[in-house]
Amino acid sequence: MLENTKVYVEVTSKFDTDGTMTPVSFVWEDGMVYNIDQIKKKERCVSQKSGETGMMYTVIVAGKECHLFYKFDKWFMEKK
Repeated sequence: MLENTKVYVEVTSKFDTDGTMTPVSFVWEDGMVYNIDQIKKKERCVSQKSGETGMMYTVIVAGKECHLFYKFDKWFMEKK
């Protein structure tokens, strides 16, 4: 696993009445808050850069597609 290829992020999520967790925003390493405009897909996947498995959310943020991973009790994103 390559720790320097990912960034742990703070995520604000909502929980539906059925217990479904949906991320709505995250704080990047520079402290900037980004709202998630759309969730295109949610699937169990391996991060291509870090090699870790987790739930991968393919999200749209400010018109750009990126991946947000949830593994146990931590959220992370891949560095560019």
